[in-house]
Amino acid sequence: MNFTKLQSLGWSNFFLQQLDFEQLDNPDIQVLRISAIHRDVIKALGESDDADNVVEQTVLCPLEYRPVSQFIAVGDWVVAQKTNEHYKIVNILESQNRIERLSNQQRQLICANLDYLFIVTSANDEFNQKRLQRYLALAYEFDITPVVILSKIDESEDFYIYLDQIKKTNVDLVYAINSFDAETLKPLSDFLLPANSIAFVGSSGVGKSTLVNQLFAETLFDGIMSDEFKPMKTADIRDDDKKGKHTTTHRELLINKSGVIFIDTPGMRELQLLNAQQGIEFTFVDIVDFAQSCKFKNCSHQNEKGCAILTALQSGELDVEHYNNYKKLLKEEAFNQRQELGAYAENQYQKELHMMYKQHKR
Repeated sequence: MNFTKLQSLGWSNFFLQQLDFEQLDNPDIQVLRISAIHRDVIKALGESDDADNVVEQTVLCPLEYRPVSQFIAVGDWVVAQKTNEHYKIVNILESQNRIERLSNQQRQLICANLDYLFIVTSANDEFNQKRLQRYLALAYEFDITPVVILSKIDESEDFYIYLDQIKKTNVDLVYAINSFDAETLKPLSDFLLPANSIAFVGSSGVGKSTLVNQLFAETLFDGIMSDEFKPMKTADIRDDDKKGKHTTTHRELLINKSGVIFIDTPGMRELQLLNAQQGIEFTFVDIVDFAQSCKFKNCSHQNEKGCAILTALQSGELDVEHYNNYKKLLKEEAFNQRQELGAYAENQYQKELHMMYKQHKR
């Protein structure tokens, strides 16, 4: 197996150290990166006989990795063994990072092994600072560099108001853009390096697909072996509430001819956090700093004397709505953690039951 070919897909020594080299002596074994997950089909990228290209192929998912959305994410690396004309996953390599959320009370993986998370929000009524803080908490929890992009500034004369709200959050990389103005997009080129993996997240209608089309207009191609750029679908937003339609229906990993890897995701209006307490605290680091100045270490910030948070709230140094959102996210995180523990116990029971069935069948 030629691991040099895989470097263009984001391969590194982190994944190499996890491999069983005796197993890889088998010519029917391949290392692949998951590129798309449809309802019944999983696609993955791997080395090909052509030294200049990688190839996309269908992979089969065994029962122990189902439901797929809870075990495998677009961007994951897997070890697969050839079975007839397809490959079957035999192992999922540990990821450097993973973005996940809670959906319908179930853990749902979004994408994995990222260098940057492009959080796109628009300069109109769609803008929601609380939702932005949720995305930031996700990025910080999983040690992914967040890049906040305020889009559609050409449609708002007061876009600087939204920009000021973004800058009040704990994020360093903020860009205001018009997707059809090349000058506003130039600063983003610093992130578009070969083998960099970038995921685009945000609500429907914020302009993710339009931005992708503009950033990659000269080089992007639809599918690994295509030579022509086929723009991603876009749709107008509704005038009454500024909400958009879903133009991206599934998560997909694409690579442009410059070697930049990106993952486009469907719009997410509901983003329930899971296993993100550290990310929440980093997002609200100003509140954490106040708490460290409280007189008592176990201060509940209710009515204790010497509470730095209560003092800051009374003086206006700390915004009440900002603090309430912090408490809401922590409460939601604690509730989801309890739910997850119950779901995990059930999953473990089902796995053990399946193994018992297999042994009995033998």
